Amino acid sequence: MERLIATAMYARSTFIIIPLAFFCFIPVWQDAKSSPARLAAKVAAAFALMETVMFLIYFLFSSVIANIASAVLCIVIFFYLYQKEIALKRSHLWFIFMTACMIGGFTYLFYHLVNIFFHPAATVDDPAFTDTFFLQLAFESLLILILALPTRRYLGWLVHHFHEEKVWRVIWLIPASFLAFSYIFIPYDNSVMFVGRFLEVYIISIFIFFILILLIYGLFYKIAHSITENQKMTLKTANLEIQAQQYHRLQSYMQETSRLRHDFRHQLTVLADMLKTRRYDELEHYLTQSIGSFTDMPLKYCSSSAVNAILNHYVSLCREFGIETRLNIRLKDDFSIEDMDFCVLLGNLLENAMDACKTLPEEMREITLKIGQTSEHVIALYISNPYEEPVSIKAGIFLSTKHEGESQGLKSVRLIVEKYNGFLDISHENKLFEVKCLLNI
Repeated sequence: MERLIATAMYARSTFIIIPLAFFCFIPVWQDAKSSPARLAAKVAAAFALMETVMFLIYFLFSSVIANIASAVLCIVIFFYLYQKEIALKRSHLWFIFMTACMIGGFTYLFYHLVNIFFHPAATVDDPAFTDTFFLQLAFESLLILILALPTRRYLGWLVHHFHEEKVWRVIWLIPASFLAFSYIFIPYDNSVMFVGRFLEVYIISIFIFFILILLIYGLFYKIAHSITENQKMTLKTANLEIQAQQYHRLQSYMQETSRLRHDFRHQLTVLADMLKTRRYDELEHYLTQSIGSFTDMPLKYCSSSAVNAILNHYVSLCREFGIETRLNIRLKDDFSIEDMDFCVLLGNLLENAMDACKTLPEEMREITLKIGQTSEHVIALYISNPYEEPVSIKAGIFLSTKHEGESQGLKSVRLIVEKYNGFLDISHENKLFEVKCLLNI
């Protein structure tokens, strides 16, 4: 009976997970795949199952082994369920999850600090005392309520707008390090803390620990915000350049159309005279010359004027360089994606494809572009072109053939794809360069 009571005392410590689970959903609630009620039911079911498993582990094994096993199981099981329920990248969710674990570690330090005063003779092997446990639970709940607004605003912004995947793959080490510190920096025997200045040093260390966390997270937000703003400026600059090119191309179209309208009446007069005097050979020759003088007029590929302009612009450029273009555009009239983003994406891909084709013999120059919607909220894009120059890749990054460093065109494409939580696949086999994109709109 005593064993069961002791096990229950240990197992109840998993209740500390409840506020932390709530914290995990604060910055990403709008990305949940289930309704709030259904999500709450799933969390409750997972917690009930976890509590049962924890009871068995604490009953069968020593407290040290059980503590390690429970921590590992909680992290593995709850994160698996968490990333299944939220439509965001796993690396972003892992950072949120580790931040929640770090908060749990900080409240664990608070528990031991209070325990020193309430139970000065206790050791770390003792089960959680009821009074200090509920104080820890209350402190954790209060802390998460205080952090809810900044978490929603700042951490929510980070996981939705900062798309440097390399950073996300390592930044979780910061909360993980603090979590490890919080479980190491605890007194084994409370009575020792009253010797000398140990207690004062312990309290000051916890305070510094908290301030350091706030400073690091604040610095991370500022750096990420600065990087994101710089990326936006890069995209805007690229878009302005494309818009300028579109403007000049459109101006040429308008001038050409004006000239054709001006000459059309005179041409009709000449044709009528030739027809009237039955000069059919001259009429045929004149018509042949007139048809040859007409340039191709802009085509309408979709409902977006900006997208039509960018496509017509590059089709015209390709024609000038002897590059065959094969376009298959199937977009719904109400497809919802910002013209600026889509035009920058198309412009960079077509620019890169065109530059690669220019170095080839004329008979090999061709670009294939396919755009369609696999569903109402997903745009699929495929573009391919042959190439001759060797492709340079470093650490998975495609390097530019025009300057040192990463290809700015493909970098802009990658940023836009990440902005729309999409998918980007680049391949270069058998002298064929292919880019496949999926955008969630």
